[in-house]
Amino acid sequence: MTRPDIPLPEPASPVPGPARRPRGRAYFVPKQRSKLRRWITATSQKTGRLLGRLLFDAEGRPRALLRSLLFDAYQRPRPGMEGIVFKEPGRPRRSFAAWLEQADANLPPLVADLPFPAPPTDGRRRVFVVAERGVAMAPPLIARLARDHAVAVLLLDGEAGGELPAPVVPVDVAGAPASRAVLLDALALRAADDRPLFAVTLGLGAADAADAMEQRNIPVVAVVDPADAEASRNGAAGLVLERVLERASAIVFPSSAAREAALVAMPRFAARRRMLAIEAPRDAGAEKVAAIGREIGEEVDNELAIILATRSERLELLTIPRYDDPPGEVGAEQKLEERITMWRRMTLLKRRLNRQLVLRPYSGFHPLIYAEHHPVACFDQRRYPLSHWIASGMPPGPWAVPVVGPLQAPAASRLKVGLHSHFFYPDLLPEMLDRIRVNASRPDLFLTTDTPAKAGELRAMTADYPAAVRIDVVPNLGRDVGPFLTGLRDVLTEGGYDVFFHVHGKKTKGRRRAIGDPWRTFLWENLIGGGHPMLDTVLAHLEAHSDVGLVYPEDSHLVNWARNDRIVEQLRADLALTEPPGTYVDFPVGNMFAIRPAAMAGYLGLDLGWEDYPAEPIPDDGTLMHGLERLLPMAVRKEGFLTAAVRVPGVDWD
Repeated sequence: MTRPDIPLPEPASPVPGPARRPRGRAYFVPKQRSKLRRWITATSQKTGRLLGRLLFDAEGRPRALLRSLLFDAYQRPRPGMEGIVFKEPGRPRRSFAAWLEQADANLPPLVADLPFPAPPTDGRRRVFVVAERGVAMAPPLIARLARDHAVAVLLLDGEAGGELPAPVVPVDVAGAPASRAVLLDALALRAADDRPLFAVTLGLGAADAADAMEQRNIPVVAVVDPADAEASRNGAAGLVLERVLERASAIVFPSSAAREAALVAMPRFAARRRMLAIEAPRDAGAEKVAAIGREIGEEVDNELAIILATRSERLELLTIPRYDDPPGEVGAEQKLEERITMWRRMTLLKRRLNRQLVLRPYSGFHPLIYAEHHPVACFDQRRYPLSHWIASGMPPGPWAVPVVGPLQAPAASRLKVGLHSHFFYPDLLPEMLDRIRVNASRPDLFLTTDTPAKAGELRAMTADYPAAVRIDVVPNLGRDVGPFLTGLRDVLTEGGYDVFFHVHGKKTKGRRRAIGDPWRTFLWENLIGGGHPMLDTVLAHLEAHSDVGLVYPEDSHLVNWARNDRIVEQLRADLALTEPPGTYVDFPVGNMFAIRPAAMAGYLGLDLGWEDYPAEPIPDDGTLMHGLERLLPMAVRKEGFLTAAVRVPGVDWD
């Protein structure tokens, strides 16, 4: 269904004076699990692991009995078993995910004996024409396509019935050992090997072939025959037409009347792009069909070219190796093309954005926020958000933020700077001090921890630090947020500092340590320094741009509000925030940043006390601290300041 683009809100004028929450109001704390609930969870997990060993082998493959019950010979779920295999359409449950990734390996043998023509060597792109039983009246269309492209006809259960101006690949669907759906998927997979420009399907009898082609990122022009148009007014044919309208890149009706009749029957497609009426599309209208085919076929190439031609250095994020990269060297251009085609496939299938898609492709741009504001282009028309944004003139909005790169050499700032760091783990302080030494600036240090013994350790390690050092012992409440907003409220409100850095000694224990340590390294490398003087870099940007109130490391991971709706609703009311929240949010992930105290007037106006923070142990999400972390950029903008991101090329934490 087509939705209107979401208009940007009018910029809000700064509200004089800090926000204040109602006295006596307690902030929401997610309910902790009871001992019984924790026992039930632990027991169920243990039982699940035991069952997993019984049902799956050491390589994660379902054992023979489970395979025979749930799947056919081609790893497709048997009828009625989809709910056991898939969490949602097209998204396997975790236990089946790795095994189903190999399902395509079963497909090539099904079509290995088909007489596909050799790949074209004259520079022309392949175009497939798909028809069922026959290609009556189609030779003029095929001849027109063959003037510019290397055409091959995939004929399902039929005979050509005469000479055609293109090679024919006969496909025996009825006699195949696999189901029609599996065979067509195998056919589309084989067709994709030729990297065709587009495909044309003739008649609604080939509608499922159009679906299979589109799912393999082959754009399709679906031609509806007059008889199909008449039959589709009701019954099963109407459902087939609806499927084509949902999936095909373009659909061609044989007359305006047929097109209007379809819209009357299915009005939700009224604004659908490329729903055309072409008289005699197989004959006199062949030129128009060829033109629309070229248009849809060149979309991915055009989107790729638009991005590569515009500040391609910002694609540096794509050059960072990822754990799920295929073997061999994978360049930014290849990854970008994969992102574009995956976006098109996911929006085609109306699936949730998966993990690969929620990685930032281009520094300074948030594709999901942009797509949410431009749903017609990015969801209904399947345009890749980044290319659409560039083609639209890179308009400003909540999806774009300036990004600061490293200074070439250290340069001391003239600003008065404080740096707060909370150390639950004092052993991390030497690393932070080493990173500060990379810079020419020496901020005053404000260190907090939770015991006198730890404070003594911090004091000994900073004995020779060449600037002021204040060390406070604070309650073990509010993680790093409480020590900053409550423990240092006096410093933040006195007006003695132009900028405050807020960092913390992030570390995770046990099995999650593989996340915590790289994450801390990433944040400190970007905000303080290591390979580059990043503290100096941030200060230079703030000194040159008095309207910027917040700078934070740009994270490649893009997230939503998660389980923070309740606490965010409370905080938005207390902070008098009117900026629409949207589904996705760009914020200092990990809660480390540099900020002007004036830009956090709203937070300081909350006058948070130690009693406002939940007692440890706290839930993983949904607390006061998580809400404050996500709302910080919005609160800064409310005070009349802008935000910026900082990024060291080649650095990430995944």
